[in-house]
Amino acid sequence: NGMVTAAQGLAALVVICLLRYLDTFAVIFSINQVGIVPSIIATLVLLSGVSAIAGLVRGDMWGFIPLYFFIPAATMFFGFSLIPYLPLLIEPEYRRLLVIAINSCVLLYAVFLLLRMMDSDVILPTEKY
Repeated sequence: NGMVTAAQGLAALVVICLLRYLDTFAVIFSINQVGIVPSIIATLVLLSGVSAIAGLVRGDMWGFIPLYFFIPAATMFFGFSLIPYLPLLIEPEYRRLLVIAINSCVLLYAVFLLLRMMDSDVILPTEKY
């Protein structure tokens, strides 16, 4: 149950991130947007975030797959921090590095959490004498 709660915590981080940067998505999807590529990337990031939330809230392991796309894409393409407002506490020239560090730590935590969930699902056969 603790691992499901941790997965739900990751889902909460994604929800907070999407809500925090909702205005960015509104600008990208506005009619005034010129290119189609930013809209496609934003759509993929948004869909991966929503599907990660759907899977992680239920504690399903498939929810980690879209999460593994969401975190790097949100970091590289948009510079979103999964823990909002924390990068605002340091100097502007170091904020990008802090966003990368925060999101990398969350990604590593998600990888180790999935590995632990997979280990707990393994049922080893017992030897009978």
